[in-house]
Amino acid sequence: MNLKKFNIRRSLFDISLKIATLLGTGVLLVVGWFCVRYLPLFLAIGVIIYLGLGLPRWIGRKERLVRAVQAKESEFQKWGFHSRDREGPWLNYIDKPLVKRTAIADGKYFYSEWLIIHNGLIVVNPGVTKGVPDKDLRIVEYDFAKTRTYAWDGCTPKRWFFWFALFGTPDWDEKLEEVTTIDTEQNCLVTKNRFWQRAHHASLVHDALYQYLDSIPLSKKDVDDLFYQMLIDSGFYPVCARVYRLFTKCGGMDVQSTPDTPPKANFSLLNVPAFLQ
Repeated sequence: MNLKKFNIRRSLFDISLKIATLLGTGVLLVVGWFCVRYLPLFLAIGVIIYLGLGLPRWIGRKERLVRAVQAKESEFQKWGFHSRDREGPWLNYIDKPLVKRTAIADGKYFYSEWLIIHNGLIVVNPGVTKGVPDKDLRIVEYDFAKTRTYAWDGCTPKRWFFWFALFGTPDWDEKLEEVTTIDTEQNCLVTKNRFWQRAHHASLVHDALYQYLDSIPLSKKDVDDLFYQMLIDSGFYPVCARVYRLFTKCGGMDVQSTPDTPPKANFSLLNVPAFLQ
């Protein structure tokens, strides 16, 4: 399988290991300089931390790469383009479409396997397509009644420590959050309450947009600003929301056009349902 063609991340040392390496090296230098007799103890602690973060990343890595390539190949064959990598662990899921109305999507259109942008509306997990999208006529139709499951990790990054503890960016406390979904029987958008963590709504939309960030007609700044505004709307303290936005601004800098994809998904939606009009 051609990993290069499908732009698969293959780094053994992700940001968590780089941070652990940098901090650990600093600690060892300080201990070695001021209290050398404790150096073996700190070395042992450092090895445990390093293995705790590294082993869940390394073991099973080859199978994950194979699965990632297969998913990208399947999506590329179906659509003529594919999404970017999304890293887990997958802790949260939705089994219905989630719709977000936002001005940044006004007049913008994009259709894909897991994401729709349609004139002011962002739809995550829209449902299965009716047949295969016509890549010649550039049209696609969805069956919104046939729902699927979409998983995401909340605010990134999150990392297993020896598979029994999870560390990473907190999603904070649980609260009732108003979310919009599709009532396919009434053929309309409906608002429901979900009891989930405070950052889940924002991180879900942000993750889905980042998944197609090198294809959608929105800029990285647009997506990061929407994430920030959704955090504020969910009741985040502004200072905390600014910190989260800063990390999203500094992260995701590997976004680039994939040489094997066309100038992205210029599909049109066939038989536009009433709730998208």
